[in-house]
Amino acid sequence: MLLRLKDVLASPLFAKARPRIVAGADQVPHNGVRWVHSSEVLEIAPLLRGEELLLSGGQTLLALRPEAQVQYVQSLAERKVAALAIETAGLNKSLSRELIDAAEAAGLPLIELRATVPFVELAETINRGIVSAHALALQRADEISQRLAHQIATSGPNLAPLISLIAEALEANTLLVDLGGITLASSRGVPEDEIGMEIVSDIFVSDVVGARLHLESRHPSERELLTTVAERLGSILALALSQHHRPTRSQIADSALMQAIIRNSGDGEVKDLCTRVGLEVNVPVAVVIFRGVELGRMRSTLERILRRNSPDIKTYLDGDYLYGLIPLRGRSPKEERRKILRGLRGEIGAVPVQGVLGPWVADATHGSWSLQEAFLTERLALPMPDSGGLRDCEDVVLERLCVRELGRDSVDRFVQENLSDLIGHDTMRAGDLVATLDAWLTSGCNSTAAAASLFMERQTLHKRLNKIFELLGGDPRGTSRLAALQLATKLATSSVAGGK
Repeated sequence: MLLRLKDVLASPLFAKARPRIVAGADQVPHNGVRWVHSSEVLEIAPLLRGEELLLSGGQTLLALRPEAQVQYVQSLAERKVAALAIETAGLNKSLSRELIDAAEAAGLPLIELRATVPFVELAETINRGIVSAHALALQRADEISQRLAHQIATSGPNLAPLISLIAEALEANTLLVDLGGITLASSRGVPEDEIGMEIVSDIFVSDVVGARLHLESRHPSERELLTTVAERLGSILALALSQHHRPTRSQIADSALMQAIIRNSGDGEVKDLCTRVGLEVNVPVAVVIFRGVELGRMRSTLERILRRNSPDIKTYLDGDYLYGLIPLRGRSPKEERRKILRGLRGEIGAVPVQGVLGPWVADATHGSWSLQEAFLTERLALPMPDSGGLRDCEDVVLERLCVRELGRDSVDRFVQENLSDLIGHDTMRAGDLVATLDAWLTSGCNSTAAAASLFMERQTLHKRLNKIFELLGGDPRGTSRLAALQLATKLATSSVAGGK
């Protein structure tokens, strides 16, 4: 559940901090807060899911150079953070013009806290309100589910009275529509010109979408409530819908194709199933996988995002994973894959799932290899900036090659041969020279870019580089060692090297 940012800012405890909106004021009425965090960690953005209110004491952030502050703000905006609140009370530094301008340009509400309020108390108070709102939504959904179950038990799985019951309980227009656009049941009480928002939730029957539940309300503020309720009602409506709906032959074939790819079945079976689902046998494809704690509940949202970016995708839910087979019909399979990757990353960041897009292959008969490489990329667990919840296996081509062809022992020996002194230094002094070398090499040996990515001063970076060059036996630029060092650092910072 979300609380409105403007309501959070107006709460009595927050008001004691004397908040002043210095950037992104236009977004405040529209942003919601899903959780409140307080952190001085400058690399916090990859750990956030979006819609968080981030509280900062300001000491570490405001000590950075202006360009590093800009990078920090941009990283939060990319994660769709609800707002950044910085306490300036008691500090000798004020918010820099560069910081304010960057937040305004990125559309990130930036709030200056001009009085001291304990962050722990502030976060606990707001988060308690969020949890309470979510609990009330779940309670309301469970009450409606119980009424639906009683209706089914006493009067049978007729859809019309079930939809009317939901509409009455939520005071919202309620429609159940099949995939062909035909309304199976509806109940309308809100005039069309008074509708303020609509949410749509897929109803799955036998692992395929059987229908979609539409809820229309007068009140835009109820979006989160209705979304939670709709997702919670999915299972009970699926039970009723299953009495009227049977998966089509094409839907069954879609699932069978995905299962054949997961099992790595023979080429003949895969080609036959491609024909059944209407997928040309010679069309290049790529496999995508997703995993999440609440994957079943989030599937409806995830499926809609997938189909917006790849209308012909074939999906299959099995245990902890949602699998997808993406046809790449463009002139260039590689460019089509990049386009789909960009589109998915732009939308999936707000969904609590983690995914991997496998490499493109010539056709579906090679789909199992794309799937295996996606799993391998997931196992590497490498940090991938700007991944938006979806990693790209092309970012770790060399790492995958080493793990696949060399094995763990050979990888460990390779890493030790090239980086043993740096690893020893980091182990003894709890340092991060290997990570620093990785950032510097990844930036193309550009000190300015590396320092910005690490949120550190260039002078500090140069001191670390001098120590690194000392331990390596010299500056590797202009030598044949550079490529080997870059691969070794990538392997050392992943989970494939020993001890990681």
